[in-house]
Amino acid sequence: MSIESHQQFKLSTSWYNPEVHQATGVIIAQTHTDPDDALRRLVGYAEATGLLVDAVAADVIACRITFI
Repeated sequence: MSIESHQQFKLSTSWYNPEVHQATGVIIAQTHTDPDDALRRLVGYAEATGLLVDAVAADVIACRITFI
């Protein structure tokens, strides 16, 4: 995710969804990466699959999507 994309994401409603931040934490635990990279992976997955970030976050929390 570019700096511009990251800034745009921080302005979106998804940024305020607690599940997005919880899912980021799950991805950190799965991949042993830093928070910025985990968020990039979450948003990148959403972009690649055409899903909403909120939906991907819910699936990560429910263990329907993993980054292992």
